[in-house]
Amino acid sequence: MSEDEPAPIRQVLAGGGSAVAHDHDVAQLVESAAAWIDEALKAWSENDYGKVAVLAPLAVEHLGKAVLWNENPVLVVPLTQDAEATLFGLATEPRLADPKLRTVGLATLLRRLDSLLGGLPIGKSQRTRMVEVRNGAMHVGTPAQSRHVLIDSLAVCNVMLEKLGRQSSHFYRDHHDSVQELMDQKRTEVGHHVTAKRARARRHLTELETRLGPDVFDEATHRLEDEAPETLDSIHLGPGEWAIDRDCPECGSRGRSFGPIDLEPMGYDGDEPSQFSLEWEIAFTPKGFACNVCRLSLSGAQELQECSLPAFRHEVDIEKFGDNFDPEVVADQLYGIDD
Repeated sequence: MSEDEPAPIRQVLAGGGSAVAHDHDVAQLVESAAAWIDEALKAWSENDYGKVAVLAPLAVEHLGKAVLWNENPVLVVPLTQDAEATLFGLATEPRLADPKLRTVGLATLLRRLDSLLGGLPIGKSQRTRMVEVRNGAMHVGTPAQSRHVLIDSLAVCNVMLEKLGRQSSHFYRDHHDSVQELMDQKRTEVGHHVTAKRARARRHLTELETRLGPDVFDEATHRLEDEAPETLDSIHLGPGEWAIDRDCPECGSRGRSFGPIDLEPMGYDGDEPSQFSLEWEIAFTPKGFACNVCRLSLSGAQELQECSLPAFRHEVDIEKFGDNFDPEVVADQLYGIDD
């Protein structure tokens, strides 16, 4: 087996499956997703809003499984006790046609895609809405609600198509132009939302300066910058997340960017064994941003992109996390290992 083989193919071959069967299974999932999005877009053109909101997440689910399967088939296994047979089968001879195959639901699939792709173009609340509609827990009663679910689904599909190296024109078929128009609407919608947030931040800053006066205002903003880690991190950090300093796109103050990290040991650095220290590569996936001075708060990749802030997974220097950051301790917390 050649090391030059693409990683997913090497994994399938190592597990006993064939590259041809692997590619066929991925193609089958992509075609299934294309059929569902075709039906959803047809329903949209016929004003069948309830049908749109149910079928579009189905396309996301099938295309998402294509992405996970392409990376490694075991990624579609649910973490339940009765999935052991599925796990064993996919690890040894992955077959999409296996009648015993059990795969993850949409909520888990979106979480895994978020980790695999270094972020999704929709936020947590949008993902929750998609899942609830898909599972029948939310009634779709308005055209606007249906449009939101459809456009969110298209945004996720576009990211996954890029990951798979598939042409969107082939996937969307005769609806390609309509999809482009719908996505333009989404960008405009997010842009309006972010513009409103920035306007509120500017107004807050102006009112603060007016109330305090120029001299006291400068002193107050410096103090608010210094207090940002303590004030903002406790509010915005979720489980397993970290924060780094990032200049605010509105007021230029030192704000905080939040999100999960991944660590990988890269070897030792030093001239003598007694001086060796383990070097780490750290990848950061921004999920949001907050400023303690103007109170601008952004959530999700699209809002970050609107403000030209890093929105997807990227490498950062360890110094960004401060003097108290111990990568070995963090790696142990995240992965249960201790180097």
